[in-house]
Amino acid sequence: MSPAPRAEALVTAIDHAEARSAAVGRAVSDAAEDLDAVARRLGAGPERGGWFGRAGRRARASVADAAAESRTIAGACLFLSDVLRVEGAGLARAVMSWDDDELARPGAGDHTAVVDADHALVQRLREAADVLAGATDPDARPCLDLSGTTGDDPRAIAALWHSLGPADRERLARDKPELGSVAGLSSAARDALNRTRLRRLLDALDRGGADAGLADAGPGLAALSEYLDADPRRHLLTLHADGRAVVASENPDVADRVVTLVPGTGSSLETLGRTGERAAAMCEAADEVRSPKSRNAEPVDAAPVDAETTACVSVAWQGYHAPDTIAEAGRSLASARAHDEDLRTYAAGLDAVEAMDGDDAPHTAVGYSYGSATLGAAASDPRGLAADLMIHVGSPGASVESIEQQWVDEGGASRRAHDREVAGVASRWDAVPWWSITGVLGERPGSGDFGGFAVDVTEPGAGPRSVGTTHSTYFDRGTVSLEELGRLIADTE
Repeated sequence: MSPAPRAEALVTAIDHAEARSAAVGRAVSDAAEDLDAVARRLGAGPERGGWFGRAGRRARASVADAAAESRTIAGACLFLSDVLRVEGAGLARAVMSWDDDELARPGAGDHTAVVDADHALVQRLREAADVLAGATDPDARPCLDLSGTTGDDPRAIAALWHSLGPADRERLARDKPELGSVAGLSSAARDALNRTRLRRLLDALDRGGADAGLADAGPGLAALSEYLDADPRRHLLTLHADGRAVVASENPDVADRVVTLVPGTGSSLETLGRTGERAAAMCEAADEVRSPKSRNAEPVDAAPVDAETTACVSVAWQGYHAPDTIAEAGRSLASARAHDEDLRTYAAGLDAVEAMDGDDAPHTAVGYSYGSATLGAAASDPRGLAADLMIHVGSPGASVESIEQQWVDEGGASRRAHDREVAGVASRWDAVPWWSITGVLGERPGSGDFGGFAVDVTEPGAGPRSVGTTHSTYFDRGTVSLEELGRLIADTE
């Protein structure tokens, strides 16, 4: 076989192994939680079906052992996925570079980089093998303090997490139930950890006696569980017991591009399906623009998407408590600023993890309606928001007065946003953007006072009768607005 096919075959094999390891790890993690749930039921009181006596103790011990072994296997699989994504990508790059040299001048390729990359990958794979063979005991490992070690910097956390072996990760996951919401961990690991925590929160609600805050969040958490169950490809990136969460359509770490939607007034975990559908519609519109089959654009030269890679992953960011009513939204920025740091941290973590495989996948952050205020508030931090493009859709104001107050986090270095990095998308018949004239929520991106650039998405034939419906149709399929959003996202590099 010539070098080129062998190189391509290796890349394909690594991508496939990474995807399968992640999928198996997530599935086995669910199985471990099922076993834990069985153990809890066996240990419940007689009125709840508990099993006591010698036989009961033996049954509980056996189930607990099986759950522990399942967690070890799940952790090793997720570790393998992470290593194949990073060290595997390094090996793939080295092989492709050697292949290019061989094609240019046979026999001239230097295989030193290939040998080094292969050695690095093998060393990390041995860590998983040692754990599965029982050579490493998580209980014997010291418990790390991620916050104390990294200062809560998502990029430092990403580097530290990747350096840890399966045993250290398992110990951390066991001792820190909120670990899945830490920005900087791989998305597959976060999903597995957060799903386990979600099931335990729901179990606590079913048993009764939950605190008032968790009880209030109960309907939203139940809706979140149903939303995740509807599509196993979804990844739960963040979970808070007060009823906030971040869900991706698939694994964003292996995407060609990522689109994050911050929803507006009235959004919650109970409306996550609507937010997820709107975010997915933007991804689909972007994919259509980049496809040679696009009806409305010339073919775009783009690298083919690998079978194990998703062209565009959409994220529903319900990481804040949105105002319940328009009246509440129009008089205060409190909701927008309460969790703007969470949005900034989320984006930095996404960028840090994704960048470790050597590829740069563009990230577009979209703030819809009051979500525009949250997006603008996050970007007003001088540390910046890790986004290649910020789009404000139907914005009533972006929390600040000017693009001069918007910052971009570019690989850990911050700078002021350029005009072409902040867009205001609105229809002339949408009444919500008119609210910016009050000044309560700041200026509107794309306006003369704010800066950035404006995209007029007024539908042909729209008129005064459209005022009552325009604001809710920006993401509807077949609209000018969705087509323009797709173009903006597809053009982001």
